[in-house]
Amino acid sequence: MSDSNSLFVFDEELEIDGSNIVKKIKVLTVEDDLNYQHALTNSLKEMTPEDNCEIEILTANSVSQAALVLSLHPDIALTFIDVVMEDDDSGLRLVSTIREAIGNADMRIVLLTGQPGFAPEQQIMKSLDIDEYWNKSDVSAEKLQSIVTSNLRTWKYITQIASARKGLQLVLDASRSINSKHDMRSFSKAVLEEISNILNVTEGGGIMCSTQTNGEIIKAHISTANGCFDGFEGRLVDEKILLPQIYSDFERALDEKRHIFSEHHTVFYFCNKEIAGESYITIVQSDNEISEQNEYLLKVFSENVSTGFSNIALLNKLTELAYTDVSLNMHNRNWLTREIKNMNLHEQYQTRLLVFEVEQFEEKAFTFGHDFCQKLLKEVYNNLITIFDGYSARIAIINNSSFGLLVNANFDITDEMIASLIRQKCVITSVKQYADLRILDLALSTVLNIIPEKIISIAESSLNDSQSASLKYIKHTQEKTEALTNRYSLMARLRRVIGAGSLQVALQPKMDLVNLTPVGFEALARWQVDDGSFINPDIFIELAETAGLISELDSVIFDKIIETIHKLSELGVNLPVAFNASAFDLVDSDYCKSILHKLDKANIPPEMLELEITETQAISNYDLIRGSLDQFMALGIKVSIDDFGTGYSSISHITEIPANTLKIDKCFLNNIDGNDNNQYIFEMIVNLAKRFEFSIIVEGVETSEQCDWVKKIGCDVAQGYYFSKPLFFDDLTTWLKQYGKV
Repeated sequence: MSDSNSLFVFDEELEIDGSNIVKKIKVLTVEDDLNYQHALTNSLKEMTPEDNCEIEILTANSVSQAALVLSLHPDIALTFIDVVMEDDDSGLRLVSTIREAIGNADMRIVLLTGQPGFAPEQQIMKSLDIDEYWNKSDVSAEKLQSIVTSNLRTWKYITQIASARKGLQLVLDASRSINSKHDMRSFSKAVLEEISNILNVTEGGGIMCSTQTNGEIIKAHISTANGCFDGFEGRLVDEKILLPQIYSDFERALDEKRHIFSEHHTVFYFCNKEIAGESYITIVQSDNEISEQNEYLLKVFSENVSTGFSNIALLNKLTELAYTDVSLNMHNRNWLTREIKNMNLHEQYQTRLLVFEVEQFEEKAFTFGHDFCQKLLKEVYNNLITIFDGYSARIAIINNSSFGLLVNANFDITDEMIASLIRQKCVITSVKQYADLRILDLALSTVLNIIPEKIISIAESSLNDSQSASLKYIKHTQEKTEALTNRYSLMARLRRVIGAGSLQVALQPKMDLVNLTPVGFEALARWQVDDGSFINPDIFIELAETAGLISELDSVIFDKIIETIHKLSELGVNLPVAFNASAFDLVDSDYCKSILHKLDKANIPPEMLELEITETQAISNYDLIRGSLDQFMALGIKVSIDDFGTGYSSISHITEIPANTLKIDKCFLNNIDGNDNNQYIFEMIVNLAKRFEFSIIVEGVETSEQCDWVKKIGCDVAQGYYFSKPLFFDDLTTWLKQYGKV
């Protein structure tokens, strides 16, 4: 057929001279009508695309065959797909597979149909990501030429843009990688790796060397090497290391002070003499041919490398003091923090942090003095350097008695090594000494997504955790990280709720055991979170003490108590409320004044309050808090010693401490009927209290038998769940009605 408007040209297959072929462009036809497909492929063979390329024709006669071809040829440029094949929508489903399942957005897709009414063009063009949609009867040889030419031209532009984008992304990623390195070793290693990535080096390698000038002789020492040059670190560059052509280009780069690009290697020259007094040479040998595009990308990347060398030199000068402990001449905590911060995710997975704490350091400083301890730390530091020599360890002093060390996660710390680490021999002023160390082993993979400053703090907290206090070697776990981070989070939340004054107060009644009527209340802090649950008071009060928030917490709770006393008074309930004070409060000379000021402002008599302090706090801080307790007693505020019997009171302190009441801890009521020892201790405490004219309150009464027993041995007042749990105000007023108090 010679008519240009005929459907296709049917002719004998022609031999194509391959001498001028530059590149093959793949075109796939997916068609179950073999006659139509044969006509289509013959017409495609007649075409000569632009740039003297050759069309490689691929065929499939079903969706399943097409899927196989697509998997084997991800670089197909153009695909013709018949809409109706095995099923009415087979072609449409294949389009979705290409775009969504395979994720190929560059391939040009032309839909062909012999039944245009089945899949209307306007609807298909809107719903599917296709490029053209034609009725088979409308596709002449001339039209096919136009379709192929325009789509292949578009595909070429798209792939060029994608290739350029990929190359630029490689350069951006490479630049970002090297810019995150702030020491010469990691920077040079990253530079070699990223150049190898850009060139897709698999069997080649690279070296980084710095130059030194001795008169007219220039020597280049290899500082970093990888690939086929691995193991050459520390050697001078010579003809034995480099191939003749590479060595010749190396000398040219030094002489002409410029980069040299060749077919299978590159030599980069970076001058840094003005800042660091030396220049750097980077040589990469590639097993792949270096294309013009790769050469361009390397030139762009080299500008970032050159800037990186200058930045590192400047940074080393500007930050030497910030990252060095000047008195000991070693890296400090800031430096270790920066090292962790500069790691990518892969590097974190490959790294462990070991923390070494010198035991009894404060005692040593007090006994032997500052200079002795400085020498001791230097000895320990040198010992660690020696023990970890060859493991690429990085070490810094992180506080006045501890070192942090980064080492590969696969490093095997044996029992023998632990033994040598935890007890180290030191020689100080010609005298043998021993330094006892404790070790924490923390894999950075257990603290991902945590800022470096907090990682080191977590390590220190884990090392000093009470459960680990007696251990010499502690293995940190993911569970410990979660527990510590939860505490950090809870502490931050607690700080916010204290600041907002949103803690609550619950009152637990104190009952007269003779009349079984309420004679007062104990105020207890409660923290309700958004889901309606409550945080255990033991947890958040201990956190408040640790974070230095206990005085603020006590102040918020005391204000709530004042409000509650007012509200009870309005209902005709005038019973004293006991509040808890910490030793932190009582050692403050102004604490009593602040309480009195709040009472005066609220017009509440001091007799409406009782102060409770635990026995341990009262005795361990006796000399510091006695004055405050005297002041409260003088105001008419009663003082109770809480949890009595669980501490370490001495008879002399009990007779002298300013207090009105002893509260016997609930632990002595446990199994009171069957425990003669508890009965004896309980009765002894009661007799002791009566001997020195203390009132007695029993905590934790939960059964009628316990109530009868403590009443029988002469106790005055009790509280516990047998009478009532701690109640918020509304529930408390309801509870009080049964006693006619409201």
